[in-house]
Amino acid sequence: MDELMDFKMYIDFHTHSDRISPNLINLQTIHVTSALQAEELPKICSLGLHPWFIQNSSWENLVDLAKLSNVVAIGECGLDRNIALPIEVQTSVFKKHIKLAEQLQKPLVIHCVRAFAELISLKKNTKSSIPWIIHGFHKKIEVFQELLKHDFYFSFGAAILSDRSPVINAIAIAPNSRFLLETDDRTDISIEQIYDRAAILRHVLLETLQEQLSETYNQLIGLY
Repeated sequence: MDELMDFKMYIDFHTHSDRISPNLINLQTIHVTSALQAEELPKICSLGLHPWFIQNSSWENLVDLAKLSNVVAIGECGLDRNIALPIEVQTSVFKKHIKLAEQLQKPLVIHCVRAFAELISLKKNTKSSIPWIIHGFHKKIEVFQELLKHDFYFSFGAAILSDRSPVINAIAIAPNSRFLLETDDRTDISIEQIYDRAAILRHVLLETLQEQLSETYNQLIGLY
């Protein structure tokens, strides 16, 4: 696939910005509506129905578009207990994403707010074989370790820039093959800033981090 790269690349694993740079893999996340057309999709992207916007979405269109080769992941999708939509409805839609990701053998990008116990239960009960990546992870080390035991992957973002964030303890010890980095919806920061900070927290050279994350990305995306 064209997305396979050498270790000098930066990878923004989860972003809502359409950034273009010769040394950047920009995995843009797009919420699918009925109006979304294949021609509108970027070179690489992830498609899903965000729990915030389920009522303004099209499952049928997602199923059609998700088969395209430039769609390399499914999501973001997931569970959010901070919104009004009943968790039962969210769970039903999330299960459909899990099934679709399994059918297409594409990794699942997850939005999770105050529902990690439910997320672990779903992963165990569905016996899903594809990678589940929790994007924007920013919780305490205890939550990280519990999720790690259940084979979750993680995408760390702007939270690691703050010395007060509990997640800096998690990224410091995250296994090399279990995490990626992202900017999410932040337009005021760059993925280069996130990489620089991650390298400091992990006590590795920037070039070493780039090589490690390139390998992880290729394992998650390039093999499907």
